[in-house]
Amino acid sequence: MTYKFLDHTSDIGVEVRSSDFKGALVEAIFGLIEIIFGKSFVDFDCNANFETLEISSFDKESLIVDTLNEILYLIDTRKIIPVKPEILDLSNNKVILRYKPFHFNFDDYPIHLYVKAVTFHQLEIIENENETIIKYFVDI
Repeated sequence: MTYKFLDHTSDIGVEVRSSDFKGALVEAIFGLIEIIFGKSFVDFDCNANFETLEISSFDKESLIVDTLNEILYLIDTRKIIPVKPEILDLSNNKVILRYKPFHFNFDDYPIHLYVKAVTFHQLEIIENENETIIKYFVDI
């Protein structure tokens, strides 16, 4: 599983790759968190019990955007970085995400780049039998 950042004139894009859609969605979460904080939280852990988040949407594209915007909500409003994210259940229009809530303050974990929203602009899902690629852009 990997993710990389894509060049764009006014937004920031992320391309994630994984063997399946579940893994790609988790990588998309890691990519978003790294954009915001300027560092990777892939190997980060905390002493917290897991929480779950259930997101329903219209289709896979909406599910990606809605899930990532929920992550933004956790960070902006609840001051939680969702670490150790794991998808418990997934369909074309619903995801159940489990994560450890790392409660942070902006003094210790300052915002590197403020993300307003994850958008549908240039959103792309490429699925084949060996790999899933998700490309998404965030409004900064």
